[in-house]
Amino acid sequence: MAILDKILGRKEKKSAGKEERPKATRLSARQVKAEKLRRSPMAKSESRPQSASGKTLKKEVKTKKVLKKEENIAHRILLEPLITEKSSGLGQFNQYVFKVSQEASKGQIKGAVRDYYGVGVTGVNIIKIHSKKRIHGRTIGYKKGYKKAVVTLQQGDTIGIAEGV
Repeated sequence: MAILDKILGRKEKKSAGKEERPKATRLSARQVKAEKLRRSPMAKSESRPQSASGKTLKKEVKTKKVLKKEENIAHRILLEPLITEKSSGLGQFNQYVFKVSQEASKGQIKGAVRDYYGVGVTGVNIIKIHSKKRIHGRTIGYKKGYKKAVVTLQQGDTIGIAEGV
């Protein structure tokens, strides 16, 4: 019956000899974050600007410039920039082309470009180039395939790939 009482939410009768201690409750991750924000010293010191009527004013949202990270693993994901006639033409649309690792995902590529070059990335498109058959005399071989990524940057951001930056 004790199990059913716990499930149905029934409380047990309290014995007179024992002291009651409050039970610890588990908080969800969202509740923990809200509690940390509420207790932080920054939350107490900041006050929102108020108008003459006493209502709080909304803050203007500004885009932050992305900073380069000193230690990153971009060299494992971005193997080399691809500089061709077509890829240099994509520069006018704020798009750049890279040869990337076979295991790299779109999110990893986006993070690597953002961290290494310090620019905002709006989109990543991936193209897998298959290996191609090459015949040299009697020997048949294959040219190695690779994965390339077309990265679209935020308006106003540029990467100096052709200049060697």
